Amino acid sequence: MTLLDPSGVPAGTPRLPERVVLVHCSASSARQWKVLADQLDGFQAVPLDLYGHGNRKGWDGAGPLNLSEEAAAIGRACADGEPFHLIGHSYGGAVALKFALRHPERLRSLTLIEPSCFHVLKSSSGAHLLGEILNLAAAVNRGVICGDYRSGMERFIDYWGGTGTWASCSEDRKTQFANLAGHIAHHFCGLINEDMPLAGYAAVDVPTLILCGTHSPRPSRAITRLLADTIPHARHRKIRNGNHMSVITDPAKINPLILQHLLINRAHVDGASVQTDGERSTGMLPMVEGIPTADESGIAPSAPAMECTAFPA
Repeated sequence: MTLLDPSGVPAGTPRLPERVVLVHCSASSARQWKVLADQLDGFQAVPLDLYGHGNRKGWDGAGPLNLSEEAAAIGRACADGEPFHLIGHSYGGAVALKFALRHPERLRSLTLIEPSCFHVLKSSSGAHLLGEILNLAAAVNRGVICGDYRSGMERFIDYWGGTGTWASCSEDRKTQFANLAGHIAHHFCGLINEDMPLAGYAAVDVPTLILCGTHSPRPSRAITRLLADTIPHARHRKIRNGNHMSVITDPAKINPLILQHLLINRAHVDGASVQTDGERSTGMLPMVEGIPTADESGIAPSAPAMECTAFPA
């Protein structure tokens, strides 16, 4: 008689590490996840490059670039059908959420780090915050249309990284950013014109961790709270003195929470489940030995400038 483990697999069958798919922010690349990937003991990191970023070619222009087109790469990266964990930051967070909405059965867990789901601000309560984003998008679009790519990207980089971040960049790095301006314009278009209403995200039946810095822009803070109140198994964490790029510039504040969420929601460790039905349904994050939780505190004012390394090439 063959003995089966709790997941129905014959006991003693070697298990491959569970995959963790990582989706970066705009104007970055898969390299932004290096520190986290190095900490994923027992997991297999699968960092992706978005269209026009890192080693991936730009969008081919066969229709508008939207979140669905970007999210398709996630499915292709894990085409064998095995469940996996998904992490996304900023634009990558919106891409990850789009995948989770369409394929919740594929995911063991979802982590969203300030997902830039600007479309959820279209309600009356978020209209003034959406205007802030529309002004930023307009600056990038103007730069693309007239050819002054640097002016648009300066506004973009300083908005997310803090005033003075652009000035800290080398000339070569500024040129790299300028070359991404068209792709960033595509991102804004896809994020703002996404037609999924906020209530639609109640269908994301996945254990979800949502992270936001207390120094992050107001739209990001509002979006994370709206999503946390809508996604049924979501847990919201505020990072003291964190900002939109802390996942890159200060990973020690972010990664422990991510690692904890992964461990809670992995299938098995040494043949025993580490996730109970109660943990999945409530979205609670019990303490995992050796991984401290991040502090939660109130909202703080705007973030100081960061080094240009906040946006890895």
